[in-house]
Amino acid sequence: MGKKKFLLTVAIAIIFVFFIGYGIEVFHDAPESAKFCPEVYELTNESACQEAGGIWDDLLEPRAEGVKGIKESVPVKGYFCRNTKECYQEFETAQNQHDLVVFVVAIIIGILAIIAGVMLNKDAISTGILAGGVLLLLYGTIRYWRHADDVLKFILLGIALAVLIWLGYKQFDKR
Repeated sequence: MGKKKFLLTVAIAIIFVFFIGYGIEVFHDAPESAKFCPEVYELTNESACQEAGGIWDDLLEPRAEGVKGIKESVPVKGYFCRNTKECYQEFETAQNQHDLVVFVVAIIIGILAIIAGVMLNKDAISTGILAGGVLLLLYGTIRYWRHADDVLKFILLGIALAVLIWLGYKQFDKR
């Protein structure tokens, strides 16, 4: 494969993954933490904090000497407003659901791209689509990896290994 074909292959693979990844985000919005947890960290009194849905903490002992800054000491407050644990849990649940959608769509399109890449006859294009499919499988798996249990991780790695071995025989072993 010449330099031009190689560059075309790499470009197709990378742009394919970006295209599908961006398409998933366009049609299934990722949750935004600001919609679940309001910005409360700058609030300086208890009533404003509670009205905004935050929790007021005044457990810290204020230090009169402050913290050494670049030019002058910055006083340390003995209080702060923080979000509830529930807002973080709700955001995490929404993020998990979104990651599952990304995983499923990326796996399905990745497998279809691998099959198409094996079946096409144009060397640079088919290899680019095939590589894009493999990268898409990787992208979907990485997005869902932290949510998967150990058995699912083992199965995913086994499937990935089987696909790569199959590709090796199908693509490179032409006896």
